[in-house]
Amino acid sequence: MKKGVIILIICLAVLFAAIFAFEYSSSICSGEDGLIDKARDEIPIADADIIELVIAGKSVDGDAELYWFKSGNEYQYHRYTPIEFTALGDDRYRFVKTYNPIERGMQIYALQWNGGYSFIIDNENYVALELTYPEVNPTVKTIPVDSVPFVYYSELMPAEYKFLDAEGNLIY
Repeated sequence: MKKGVIILIICLAVLFAAIFAFEYSSSICSGEDGLIDKARDEIPIADADIIELVIAGKSVDGDAELYWFKSGNEYQYHRYTPIEFTALGDDRYRFVKTYNPIERGMQIYALQWNGGYSFIIDNENYVALELTYPEVNPTVKTIPVDSVPFVYYSELMPAEYKFLDAEGNLIY
């Protein structure tokens, strides 16, 4: 009876180790193609296996990397999906989580991430991102959008953010 229980415990331990190893290895990807393949698995869109999908940019905080994926072509609606990976070195990454960003305008999204904010701007009408930080004397920082898609990560949590046109007007 004791031998049977010990054998059962060993078999269960081996099974759990095998399941863990499979889960861990299936979340590892290599290079840009591996990141895109993992994004195809994670992004809930029709025809995810054939739709055009590119990395629009990324935000980095230590070994945490948030990649913004853009799906669709010039004739399709674009979806922007941020997916977090952990950089393992040698162009290898471990999948962490897929996020749902907040739409802030036409082809503009924001995501509260790692204590700050990550933004993607993919609209030529926006030329600047204005961040106001909540200090005793609030600090306003203006980041020019020199090309689109444009990804910016603010490590600090802004109290307010705005998207501006060429004349400095707020665009909604």
